[in-house]
Amino acid sequence: MGRNRQLTVLAALLLNANRVVPVNSLIDAVWRSAPPATADKQIQTCVWRLRNAFAAAGAPVDLIETEQGGYRIRLDEEDLDAHAFEKAVRRARELTAAGDLESASAEYQRALAFYRGQPLADISGPLTYAVAAHWEERRFSVLEEWLDIGLTLGRHAELISELKPLVAEYPMRERLCAQLMTALYQSQRRAEALAVYRNSRLAQIKNLGLEPSTGLQELHQKILAGEPIAPPPAVVAHQPWPGAKVPAQLPPRIKDFTGRRDLLQRITSDLRAGGEPRVVALAGCGGTGKTALAIQAGLALQQHFPDGQLYADLRGHTDPVHPQEVLNGFLDAFGVPEQRIPAGLAARAALFRSITADKRLLIVLDDVAESTRYEALLPSGDSAVLCTGRASLLKIPGLTEYRVDGLPTDEALDLLASLTGVERVFAELDSARRIVELCGHLPLAIRAAGARLRARPHCTLRSFTDRLATRQDRIAELSIGSLDMGARLDSTVEQLSPLAYRLWLRLSMCDVDSVPEWMASAVSDRPGEDTQRLLDTLVNAHLLTVTQDRAPDGPVYSFNPLVRDHARQRAATEFGALAGQDVVDRIALAPSGREGAAKVPGALLRSDKECTVYGTQAV
Repeated sequence: MGRNRQLTVLAALLLNANRVVPVNSLIDAVWRSAPPATADKQIQTCVWRLRNAFAAAGAPVDLIETEQGGYRIRLDEEDLDAHAFEKAVRRARELTAAGDLESASAEYQRALAFYRGQPLADISGPLTYAVAAHWEERRFSVLEEWLDIGLTLGRHAELISELKPLVAEYPMRERLCAQLMTALYQSQRRAEALAVYRNSRLAQIKNLGLEPSTGLQELHQKILAGEPIAPPPAVVAHQPWPGAKVPAQLPPRIKDFTGRRDLLQRITSDLRAGGEPRVVALAGCGGTGKTALAIQAGLALQQHFPDGQLYADLRGHTDPVHPQEVLNGFLDAFGVPEQRIPAGLAARAALFRSITADKRLLIVLDDVAESTRYEALLPSGDSAVLCTGRASLLKIPGLTEYRVDGLPTDEALDLLASLTGVERVFAELDSARRIVELCGHLPLAIRAAGARLRARPHCTLRSFTDRLATRQDRIAELSIGSLDMGARLDSTVEQLSPLAYRLWLRLSMCDVDSVPEWMASAVSDRPGEDTQRLLDTLVNAHLLTVTQDRAPDGPVYSFNPLVRDHARQRAATEFGALAGQDVVDRIALAPSGREGAAKVPGALLRSDKECTVYGTQAV
């Protein structure tokens, strides 16, 4: 087990060479959904042992670097077979385009020689399955390009021995079947060529319920009739379906998009990086502007992804869309006829990977839930994926994740000014600052406030501020039409377990800016370890934020002010007036300190000041 963990950590670092891999990504690669409490320390131990092993082999001591929140392995491009493979493929395609097919064939063979068995064959776990599937599809795509060149050069007889075992194992790969049929027919082995078609047709009918494609049927008819067939064109990319277009599905640019310049630059830089498919995720509470940021980044990169941009709203927190339905739309965007789209998820995903293997695409997946089977939507080739979600998506191998929080004050004021008018904001700058504070600096809430003010041109910012500050249901004032802050938060909260939900409500009644871990234990119904898991759930859902993760007495948590207001309103509705007193009692009766928190479901606040809790009147 220890060796498997070390190899998994090494594989995750190598797959993201020269990029920081967050510790959470490494934990997920090793344990997936059930990491132990000591996972962080075990990852540290794995890295330490890897460094020792590298040093013993004469490698530089600093080959694996410690970065904030993760690790990075620094390598030259030629040190990795994957990079060398991609470089050879690019060179082979350049030679093909130039008409030098002999040299191109040799370069393709050099690329394929880097395959010496299944990738990560010595490792078990979720990382292995995802990586192996990707590179197996990549290998087939390049192999088929090399075989096309061989047929064009007239090497029919020697290619038959290459193709026969492949077609026997993969009878539904039509391009391989067509290549073997061509090689056999051109070698005067017509009956065998017809048998290849029959076997492929039977396999497709049995497994997919579909007849072979029009192209394969036409090849079959020509062989039946004894007509001459032209050699396949030596192509550099997957043959497009008839009527295929370059998809451009991104929503229109948001005219008043404001701020996020540094984050936008980091996102676009990550997505532009070459090599295997890149996956970047934007995670944050509902209303932080993740979708707007993703669209802005996608539109800025249109020229970098000339083969198209795909977009899908997965509605992960309202009415989830099944990945099979999303793939149907993606395949349709590439001109695949409806009758040629397979029925099952796995078959659709395989076809999608085949079509995208030689393309440079950007795919934007909006509102991805943790439970979404988004792995099926990941392309192959030199493409990139940008996801948004309200929970962390770090379980995707090789993913880079950015947390999207509220806007800084200056950017929040700029957004409010763009909505209500610069003069109006700067005439009452203090009130404007108070408005964005009451909005929790969340772009959606600020937009709702701006819409309210725009509809009331004679209302002063001061009077609007007073209205927001005194309303107990502030979230209702910041929900208008599609700018519904309450609905965004509710859809996130409804994903919580009953225990996590109850803890979230109780924490909202603690009238302090920061909630230490022991305070959370004091108001929880659960033992210390269970409370920690519930807190992790709330942080992962971005309903709580860790403000200090290395404090002497454990992590310290905080609420976004608007999120806390919403939680208090729900607590008042669901718990009633006695809830606040119950929280007071739990804290007052809890033993002091971190040691006590481990023994009972709670720990005592250390001073009367810290013990200020919303009582019955506030609830």
